[in-house]
Amino acid sequence: MYKFIITIDCQPGTRSRILERAPAAQAATRAEPGCIAYDFYACTDDPDRLVFVEAWADEAAHGFHMEQQHTKDFIAFHEPFHRNFTFETINVS
Repeated sequence: MYKFIITIDCQPGTRSRILERAPAAQAATRAEPGCIAYDFYACTDDPDRLVFVEAWADEAAHGFHMEQQHTKDFIAFHEPFHRNFTFETINVS
């Protein structure tokens, strides 16, 4: 399994703009082969922080995900709103 935690510290006041688009990205991603989980959370301690948790069957499934147009579009949309971005790979077995 291939898992990630992605933390996005948003520019102040932009979190809601990302969350408006996130459900469509989530639905498309969850329909991809090899997607085990794709969830996003608004941090209760920081109103400008989002946390995405992804789990994939393997690295190839995640690679496929990264090539999808909906993935590229969502990333291009939210990147300008980042203050900080952290991508952590976890529990890979």
